[in-house]
Amino acid sequence: MDRETKKNTIPEPEQTPEKKSSRGLRRALQRAYEKTAPARARFVAGRNAFCRALRSAFDSVAAFFLKIWAFIGPPCKKVAHAVAVAARALWKVLRPLLKKLWQWMKPGLLFLGNKVKAGAAYLAARFKALNKPMQIGIGAVSGSLVLLIIALMVSSHVSRTALLAAEATPSGDSTLPVVSETEAPTLPPASPTPVPEPLQNKVLKKGDDSPTVAIVQTRLMELGYMDSDEPTEHFGSITEAALLRFQKHNDLNADGHLGEGTWLLLMNEGVQICVMQDGDTGDDVESVQTRLYELGYLGKNFITGTYGEKTAAAVMDFQKANGIAPDGMVGHETMEVLYADDVVGNFFSKGETSDTIAVYQERLKKLGYLVSSYKVKGKMDEATITAIRKFQDNNDLTPDGCLGPTTMAAMDAKDAKAYTLKLGMKGAEVKAVQKRLKALGYLTTNGQVNGYYGDVTESAVEEFQRRNGLSADGTVGAKTLEKLNSSSAKKAKATPKPTAKPKPKATPKTTAKPGSNKTTKPGSNATTKPGSNATTKPVNTSAHGAEKLISIAESKIGCPYSRGAKGPNRFDCSGFVYWCMKQAGFSGGYMTSITWRSCTRYPRINSMSQIQRGDILVFKGNSMDSGHVGIYLGGGKMIDASSGAGQVRITTSVLSGNYWKQHFLMAYRIYN
Repeated sequence: MDRETKKNTIPEPEQTPEKKSSRGLRRALQRAYEKTAPARARFVAGRNAFCRALRSAFDSVAAFFLKIWAFIGPPCKKVAHAVAVAARALWKVLRPLLKKLWQWMKPGLLFLGNKVKAGAAYLAARFKALNKPMQIGIGAVSGSLVLLIIALMVSSHVSRTALLAAEATPSGDSTLPVVSETEAPTLPPASPTPVPEPLQNKVLKKGDDSPTVAIVQTRLMELGYMDSDEPTEHFGSITEAALLRFQKHNDLNADGHLGEGTWLLLMNEGVQICVMQDGDTGDDVESVQTRLYELGYLGKNFITGTYGEKTAAAVMDFQKANGIAPDGMVGHETMEVLYADDVVGNFFSKGETSDTIAVYQERLKKLGYLVSSYKVKGKMDEATITAIRKFQDNNDLTPDGCLGPTTMAAMDAKDAKAYTLKLGMKGAEVKAVQKRLKALGYLTTNGQVNGYYGDVTESAVEEFQRRNGLSADGTVGAKTLEKLNSSSAKKAKATPKPTAKPKPKATPKTTAKPGSNKTTKPGSNATTKPGSNATTKPVNTSAHGAEKLISIAESKIGCPYSRGAKGPNRFDCSGFVYWCMKQAGFSGGYMTSITWRSCTRYPRINSMSQIQRGDILVFKGNSMDSGHVGIYLGGGKMIDASSGAGQVRITTSVLSGNYWKQHFLMAYRIYN
C-alpha cells in the first residue's frame, strides 16, 4: 500500500538555482527602484521648474520686444508703406522689361524641358529593356526603402504616443511588479508611492482655502482653462468650472475636485492647452457664437451657449476663409482673428455688387457716414467699407467693415446713431474740429489740437454747445458741426483770473471704535466674497472725465466673474473694461485683452511709473498667449473683473506686489 502510494504521488519539483536567482534579482531591482523614487521625484520637479523658468524668460524677452515695437512700429509701418509704393512704381517700369526677358528665355527653357522629358523617356526605355529578374529586383529594393521609411515614421509616432500616455497616467504599469509575500517572506513591506508634495494626499474642492489652490490656478491659467490674473488661495466657482473643463477635455472623472489623478495630469508638461470644442458650455461659447452670427457663419437660432456640431462647422468655415488650420475648435489664434479689424466675413466682399448693398449705401448717406455727393452703385468699394466701420464704431459694434446681419439690423433701427465725433475717436476730422474750437477760444493750447477726442475736447464741445444754444452732450453731430463752422458761432467767454481760495479748516481725524480694525494688510486685495455686492456705489451722474469712468466701474463691484461675459451684471476682464467705457460715452467695439496690446487709438504709456488715475492697464499672463486688463484708480489700486477672486473687485497690490510688476506690458491714456 505504501509502495503504491509512493508510486502514484507526484514528487514536488525542486527549486532550481535559476528560479532562485531570478527572484533575488527581482527583489533587488524592486528595492533599487523604491530607493531611487525620491531622487526621481526631485529630478521631475527640477525639470518642471527649469521648463517654467525657461518659458518665463522667453515671455520676458517677448514683452521687451513688444515694448520696443511700440516705439519703432509706427515708423516701420510708414517705411513699409513707402517701400510698397516704390515697389508698385518699380513694377510698372520692370514689367515690360521682364516680359521681353521671358520672351528671350522661353525657347531655352522649353529646350531644357524637352531634354528633361527625353532623359526620363530614355531611363524608362532602359528599364523596360532589362530582363524580368532585374526589373523585379529594382522594384523590390525601391519598395523596401519606401516601406522602411514608413515603418520608421509609424514607430516613432507610436513610441512618442506611448511615452506621453505613460507620463500622463497617474498609476501606470511602468513600475516593477511587487513580489508577493509567499515568494519573499523576508522582504520588508513596500514603501508607498510618493505623492507630489503640494497635494499631500488631500482632495481639494470648492470652498477650500490652501496655498495649493494658487498653484492650481496658475497652471490652469497657463493652459488656458482660466483667464490670466493674480492667483488666489481660494477654491471658488471659477476654479471649479475651469477644473471641470480640464477634466472633461482629458477624459477624467468630471467632478470638479482636485484629486491625485487630476493633479498629476494637470502638472504634466505634455498636457495640451485648452481650446473651445464640442460639448463646452458657458458665456464664452455664447460670445463666440454671437460673433460668428455677426460675421454670417452661424444662424441666430444656434446661439445657445452650447458648443455643438453646427458651431464646429461654422468655426471650420470661418477658419478656412481666414487662413487658419480648419480644426473646428476655437483656440488662441481663432479667438483673436474673430475680433480683428481685417477679419473676413461670410457676406458681401470687396468688389461685389448687389441691390442690398445699394439699399444700405443710401442709409449710410442719410446717416452722414457717406458724403452727400457719393454716387450709389451697389458696389462694395473702399468708401462703403470705411463708412460701415464708422457706423459700427459709433453704434457699439465691432468695427470690422462687414455688412452682416447685426450691422444691417442696427442700420434699419429707428434709433440708429447718425455720424458724430465723440469721446475716444481719432483722426483728421477730430483735429479740424479742435482747430476751430481753439480759434473760438474753447481750447487754449496747441497741445490740445492733437487729433484725439479726449475729455478736454469733450468739455470744450460741451461749453461751445451751451454758449450757442445746443444740446450739451459733448459730441459733434451735424447741427454742432454746422454751427461750429458758421460765422455766427459765439466765442468762449473770457475766463477771469483765478483768485486764491481760503484754506479750508482742518477737520479732526476720526478714530476707529475700540475693537474695530479697518486697515488692510499691504498687498492684500480689498475684495468681498463672490456674489456679494456690499461695496457697490451708485453712479455719480455729475462726475466728468476719468471720475465718470471710475464711478461707473465702482458701481459694479461684487458682480460675478464669467468668462466671455460683457455685462451688464456678469463680466470677464476685457468685457468689464469694454462695458464701462461704453457707458462712459466712448466709441469703438469690443477688444480682447490681447487686442489691447496693439491698440493705436489711445496714447500708450510704457512705464508703470507714469500711469495715472483712469488709465487702462494691460498685462500679459504666464505666457504671451494670454493677458489681463483693468482700470487704474491711482495709489497702486486697480478695479478689474478677476477670475481668481471670481468677481469685480479692487486690488491694492498693483505697485506694491511682484505679480503685476512682472506682468505689466503697457497702459493707455484714454483721458488727456
